[in-house]
Amino acid sequence: MKRPILSNILVQCGLLASCANVVLCASEFSGAAEVKKLLAENEYALLACNKKLLKEWKTVKRNVASTAAIDCVAASSFCKEMDVVSFPAIRLYKKDGPTTRYRGPRKASPIEAFVKRALRPSVQDMTEQQQLDDFLTSDDYVFLAQLHSDDESLDARFRNLADEYSDRYSFGVASSPDASSSGIWCYNNVDESEHTATDLDDANALKKLIDLCTAEVIPQLTRRNELTHLSSGRSLVFYLFKTEAQREAYTKNLKGTAQRYAEFLTFVTVDSNEYPDMARNLGIRSTGGLAVQNVHNGQVFPFKGDITLPNEIDQFIVAISEGRAQPWDGTFDEGHDEL
Repeated sequence: MKRPILSNILVQCGLLASCANVVLCASEFSGAAEVKKLLAENEYALLACNKKLLKEWKTVKRNVASTAAIDCVAASSFCKEMDVVSFPAIRLYKKDGPTTRYRGPRKASPIEAFVKRALRPSVQDMTEQQQLDDFLTSDDYVFLAQLHSDDESLDARFRNLADEYSDRYSFGVASSPDASSSGIWCYNNVDESEHTATDLDDANALKKLIDLCTAEVIPQLTRRNELTHLSSGRSLVFYLFKTEAQREAYTKNLKGTAQRYAEFLTFVTVDSNEYPDMARNLGIRSTGGLAVQNVHNGQVFPFKGDITLPNEIDQFIVAISEGRAQPWDGTFDEGHDEL
């Protein structure tokens, strides 16, 4: 059995009105007095409020010691005291330190990784090769600075960047007094790619490296980022999904295809629940599916093949580019459900 990764409190501040199952939510909650007692006995506390986290609760409880939950409707004064005033929110509180916001998905594994990062220095200084080897594979996104001993300015800039982003990524420094120049790299262990910062004299070089390295091959379209993706100038490949399992399987399966066409196409996934009208507008089933849209002329091409076969999708894209595929005429085939 996996050992707990820390001795802390995981407090879920649940807003009953936002829960899909009120009975289930209520069963997860502890009273404010009980939570205060646990807070007083631990150095760290993670406070969260999001109904989707309940689905991951059992996993979190197995891997994080001293967990608790509190209903912020019933204990509104306590939640305000802990600066929980909007939802959803996940924050790590240190007894004698700053509060750190969690910005990742509401799933157990990334939440646990977030806590691990928060409990260590924002920058790990490495002097041994084994330390370095372990560090490079320790997180999804790892930033490494190999600095000449007299490059104090770049060292300071890198550490300032780490202070800002250490809740999301891992940062390390390996001193290299014999190196002719300094360098900064990012290792994307999700996509197995490596990126190097260019023109380190540019004040924005490190921020550009973060944006380049952490960009998802197939991002999820949301209300926050839709303008960025829809105005990229590239035609769009939409995949509408109903469940997180469908999205994960698709992105894993189509990552290589998306990388090959990245110069011409933007692949995005779309939660059908968040965009209920999009299936009708793309000519695909409300249960989900794939369609390509030419942003220049508005033509839509619904995919009718096997979504699990990248080769079929590849051939479909080629057929569109060569003019062999006919755009959707706005009608649905017999048996095609409409929203």
